[in-house]
Amino acid sequence: MEHIVKIEPNGVLTIPEEYRQILGIAAGDEVALRMKDHQLIVSLPQQPTQPAPVGEEAVRYAQAMVRQYIPAGRSLVDELIAERRQEAARGE
Repeated sequence: MEHIVKIEPNGVLTIPEEYRQILGIAAGDEVALRMKDHQLIVSLPQQPTQPAPVGEEAVRYAQAMVRQYIPAGRSLVDELIAERRQEAARGE
């Protein structure tokens, strides 16, 4: 996807809301700018690397990552069980 934006006289560049949402950035946050092959790349600043979670911690981390995209009150487990029951009833 591509957006064409104007640079204001004072050098201000507005990042489209869609891009800010995808990157998870808000007013006052910092971003990193770099040049590569005459292209301006905007990204989140590099964070110090942390060891990857393992075991139960990894499961909780994955659950938290998914949970942010699931509306409150929706149960993926219940939906999966219902789908499997429908498949079993059809003989799949």
